Amino acid sequence: MLAALIRPRFPACILALVLCLGLAACSTSGQSFHAMDLGQIKPGQTTLEQASRILGAEPVNVYSRLDGSALAVWAHKASLLTDAIYFRRELWLAFGPDGKFIRVVNSTNVPVPAPASAPVSTQSPPAAVSAAPPQNVPDKADPLGTLSNTPPAYEPAVTYSLPQ
Repeated sequence: MLAALIRPRFPACILALVLCLGLAACSTSGQSFHAMDLGQIKPGQTTLEQASRILGAEPVNVYSRLDGSALAVWAHKASLLTDAIYFRRELWLAFGPDGKFIRVVNSTNVPVPAPASAPVSTQSPPAAVSAAPPQNVPDKADPLGTLSNTPPAYEPAVTYSLPQ
């Protein structure tokens, strides 16, 4: 009679046990944020509140300094099967005393857009200044200077005479 009660519920019990063990091995901390929108944050223009809106999350920590500037940290960590499979992203942004974004201080697994480069010049570079050839440089084919009559470029610290 007991076997008749257990047999139909056995697959459901096994499935529930597997799901419970799988969920126990997962953990997350921080808050997911939109790292791909980082290019919309402009130095000297974007405030901390605007950056939070652009990234889609509040920072996990904001370190205020005495001069009024701040360092904001966005972080998201997730682990599956405790330390076997994990995901980690961090973004540290500096804001000046005026509350405007200054620069990316640090990033982990977050693609940081390259800063705007200086305009490309179409002028030719200045003419190269010819320098006198270096003195006392060994020949590439004979670095020790043993094949030619010129002395070596350096004095050896120890010399050994070989029997002939």
